[in-house]
Amino acid sequence: MTRTTLYPPVEAFDVRRVPVDDLHTLHVEQSGNPDGVAVVHLHGGPGGCTSPHVRRFFDPDHYRLIVFDQRGACRSTPLGELRQNRPADLVADMERLRRLFSIDRWIVFGGSWGSTLALAYAQTHPERCLALVVRGISFGRCLVDGWYFQHSRWIRPAAWAHLMNALPEDERERPEEALARRIRDPDPAVALPAIKAWNTHARMCGVTRHPDPDVAGLEESEENEAAELAAGRLSIHYMVDHVWQPPDDLLTGANRLRGMPGAIVHGEEDFNCPPSNAWDLAEAWPDATLHMVPDAGHSCFDSGNRAALVAAMERLKDLR
Repeated sequence: MTRTTLYPPVEAFDVRRVPVDDLHTLHVEQSGNPDGVAVVHLHGGPGGCTSPHVRRFFDPDHYRLIVFDQRGACRSTPLGELRQNRPADLVADMERLRRLFSIDRWIVFGGSWGSTLALAYAQTHPERCLALVVRGISFGRCLVDGWYFQHSRWIRPAAWAHLMNALPEDERERPEEALARRIRDPDPAVALPAIKAWNTHARMCGVTRHPDPDVAGLEESEENEAAELAAGRLSIHYMVDHVWQPPDDLLTGANRLRGMPGAIVHGEEDFNCPPSNAWDLAEAWPDATLHMVPDAGHSCFDSGNRAALVAAMERLKDLR
């Protein structure tokens, strides 16, 4: 019977700082089996943090897990830096880490914004991917198609009301523009309330439908106001300024994934990223197994999503 429960907590055997250019240094960790099948985990956000709890999706006797905080995020430095911080830079960072650790091919695993980056990497370097596992599919187009904002007024009216209450009445006609402008403001007194409203709106839309007491509260979170400011500005930087163009670029590029095994996991009650994204990706990438999880939201720790992700990694153990 395929395992569907998380593994026990495991400590990292290697924690280091990795300079990737003349400006950015990444926080990088390794855990599991140093001689095992390599997996790179890509956190959400943009601007999120790696969490020690994500190690529990992977059999530590079988997998060698590499996690890192992306440019400008969490423990990577400079915190919140937007210069030299574009999609191609993040993909290049993954290649630097792969070469640093002398890995020929690895499994790429990412959720939410991490799925966006995972798709970008796999389409750029398909020859380096043993497999691809993505959850809560995002093509980097959330603000382009109105999801998160205009749609949430009907789907999550309380979340919409919270977002609108953070804006003056004369700025509510185009909330995307108002929030982006406020979050970019150099004055934390202006930016932080907008970022907190942005984050609360996201959490209310992406509520965990069935948290388990063993993993309750394990979602990635910012540790302080400086990290929260950085995460908000990185989100605007990527979701507004540097969204992939055209918006469906990562979907049309999925033909480069043909022949690559993998899994697509998406909660049917995910209101952060539309479930249609998963359907569209599965049609473009028929080698992947699609898991539309009933009664599950956006979080990887929602019980149905969690079970599907662990099971996917168990099924991939035959890969070398």
